[in-house]
Amino acid sequence: MMYRVECLRSVSTLFGSPEEWNSLSGGVPFRQTSWLQPWWDQFGGQLEAYVLVARDAEEQICGILPLCRSFDSPRTLRFIGDNNACTDFASILLDPQDANAESIVDAMVQFLCEHTATDSEGWDFLELDGVSAGDPVMRCFSASLAKAGVIVHAQSRMSTWLLQAAESWEQQLSRHSKRTRKKTRGFLESVDKTPGMERVIANSTEQVDEFMDAIIELHQRRWNAVGEPGTYADKQLRDFVTQMAHEMFRNDRLYLPVLRLDGRIIGGELGILSDDLLYIYSSGFDLDAANLEPGRILAVNTLKYVHDQGLRGIEYMRGDEPYKARSGAEPTPLLQLRVVAPRWWAKVCHSAWSAQFELKQWARRRTGRELVKVVDMALTS
Repeated sequence: MMYRVECLRSVSTLFGSPEEWNSLSGGVPFRQTSWLQPWWDQFGGQLEAYVLVARDAEEQICGILPLCRSFDSPRTLRFIGDNNACTDFASILLDPQDANAESIVDAMVQFLCEHTATDSEGWDFLELDGVSAGDPVMRCFSASLAKAGVIVHAQSRMSTWLLQAAESWEQQLSRHSKRTRKKTRGFLESVDKTPGMERVIANSTEQVDEFMDAIIELHQRRWNAVGEPGTYADKQLRDFVTQMAHEMFRNDRLYLPVLRLDGRIIGGELGILSDDLLYIYSSGFDLDAANLEPGRILAVNTLKYVHDQGLRGIEYMRGDEPYKARSGAEPTPLLQLRVVAPRWWAKVCHSAWSAQFELKQWARRRTGRELVKVVDMALTS
């Protein structure tokens, strides 16, 4: 089957038809308009959309590659959602079960290769962050690029972490030692046994605003205490996350629990729901209430919530914090892809970049620091 690929410079039409866009997202919330529209509203002012849309013979959309470029660096393309918003599981929007998935990806790659030198669609590099090593569509994309003779460099600095839910709560507990099981049951009972403590999940727009403000403040206070600016020092990011939370709430995809102690919020989690997973995006805890361990109380109650809702598990997303491994979650490398246009100047620039990368790797070896992992999973060539 033949596919026609076009490059759209505006996202308004596609975002204006969220059902069509979201139907190709694979159920991943970070590929859907509830995440990407708020991101574009906050960060799209200095960007131009470069969205590849593949259509079949009946002109139905069957694949979307949502890229953008900045006016300062117009020949470098990135995913819409790329920056410190930490958009994990970024991908081509495409049903991996589609029997013609490979042909759709090949058509997109052909378009990219044929337009490297044009004035309007020309590009030198694709810098794609937030790609999961387990994504079959992105593996197909990389393999298609390799067949076309395009250089792809894939590296990983961290992983995402998925905690699979057991068939029952008791089976979940049985994965841990007797001591850990006892502590887990204790944290689950803490809300009822601690005077003045209650756990509340946001169920109104007013609570979304209140709980988000509290979580952001607690998150910032914790990082400021160790001399770090904190994720939410950026006002645009705060506004994006708050707008996104409201979008998720309107679509029944928001999980926003807090712990109150005598009316004061001492901890909270920002989670996003798909049909079968709960993604934990951010959290904040009151350092003055550390003796009560609000983080662990919330984490245990969230795990119980996942079981009660019949979800497949919890995705803790990017970052290799020790608690994720201790919980029993399994890592999947999160990749950064650097795709080099098949043009001599782009290849020269990439050669210089590669030399600098190897020099930094050498310095890491000499100083005993961990190397950046170069990943070979049909994502390198």
